[in-house]
Amino acid sequence: MHKQFVSTKKAKAFELATFFLGLSILSIYGNWWPSIMIVLGASLAVKQFLLKRFYDMALSLFIFIGVFLIQTYSTSSSYFLAVLFFTSALFLVGKEYIDSRTLPEDQQEEDLNHEIEESKKR
Repeated sequence: MHKQFVSTKKAKAFELATFFLGLSILSIYGNWWPSIMIVLGASLAVKQFLLKRFYDMALSLFIFIGVFLIQTYSTSSSYFLAVLFFTSALFLVGKEYIDSRTLPEDQQEEDLNHEIEESKKR
């Protein structure tokens, strides 16, 4: 298994921080839809990058930026966006389910090792 940049706990914290930073920018400009798709995609991509899940990061960015571009340049088909969201949700949930079944103990041990290393650095 690949070595992460940070523990899963810290990656989730960075994801949440990125999400709130994006929301603060959106609240200043007031342009919520479809810009929220960029915020969601960026926060998810930060977490996946920190966990060294580059394929997932690229796929998430492709999906969320795709939704942003579809809505910005407005296509006439409303079903296309619904199908894109539905298939993306199925893929992400399915991938997480498969990943969590394969090496849950190894992942927990790796996360614990990261947290121990990070606490020693302080």
